[in-house]
Amino acid sequence: MIPYESNITEPSPGIFRIPIPVPLPLKFVYAYAVMDPQGVWIIDLGMDVPEARQAWHEATQSLGLDRREVSGVIITHYHPDHIGLAAFAHELWRAPIYLLEGEIASARQIFEDQPEAVNMADFLRKNGAAQEDIRLLNQEAIARRTIVRLPSELIPLHDLQDIVLGDTTLKILQQSGHTDHQAVIYDQSREVLFCGDQILSRITPNISLWPNADPNPLASYLASLNSLKRLKVSRGLPAHEHLIDDLNARIDAIIAHHFERSEEVIELLDHPQTGYQVAKRLFKRPLNPYQMRFALSETLAHLEYLRLSQRIEREDSDLIMYHKPQ
Repeated sequence: MIPYESNITEPSPGIFRIPIPVPLPLKFVYAYAVMDPQGVWIIDLGMDVPEARQAWHEATQSLGLDRREVSGVIITHYHPDHIGLAAFAHELWRAPIYLLEGEIASARQIFEDQPEAVNMADFLRKNGAAQEDIRLLNQEAIARRTIVRLPSELIPLHDLQDIVLGDTTLKILQQSGHTDHQAVIYDQSREVLFCGDQILSRITPNISLWPNADPNPLASYLASLNSLKRLKVSRGLPAHEHLIDDLNARIDAIIAHHFERSEEVIELLDHPQTGYQVAKRLFKRPLNPYQMRFALSETLAHLEYLRLSQRIEREDSDLIMYHKPQ
């Protein structure tokens, strides 16, 4: 049973925070409605599951979205808990769906074409993954199709693009790390930042190395985070968990965590190891194959960050091995 939470809150005047249930440990994705007499913009949606569709039907009634023009929907990034209901939202409100251009390409490839399944299996094998993890990959790829439904048209956004709604201007800022082209959205007049999954209040967002993507996602993520510190933000509005009242302090804490984690990885390289072997030692709690795949990819992001910083070395053969400099 997916949990349900009906309370819609208003964390800033004219901005409504809408809990949408998802079948994940985080339980909810928080969507946002930016309201103006001239219309409404929606930010993020949820997975295409019955409980999420019901939550949106109720929010549509509560916020009067059936009586007002929904000018558009902005999806911060292509992950299923954000984009899954894109076709549903387009049909419900007759609203265009927007993503950064690079995220559109990722969404179409992963949820419609899916050639990445073969690449992912080879990627996992070369980095030492257990055969069971690889076997479950194809099952997961098939399952993803049931929780994501895309409309025929997705409209591209661009970095630094302004979206104007009455007296409100929403500035699109492209960020990297969690995905290659995640959008965070800055409302300067209210001093709020819609963070997506780029900055979360309690947990650190997953930063992973994937095939055919950014070869150094952790470096990109740290640079992206630092770029946000110049903004004047009184409140961060993330897609999961709690609101963030001191955004720069949270950014500093996340950066410090990744530096500490990188040092842990170096300490574990007491002999040459695959990424899978390092991940098994880094994540000490039992993990199911799905969790282990993300643990491996997150570990690889740290290993490649350290390698490209010339602090460790890599040997490529049938298996990819990491070690300290000789």
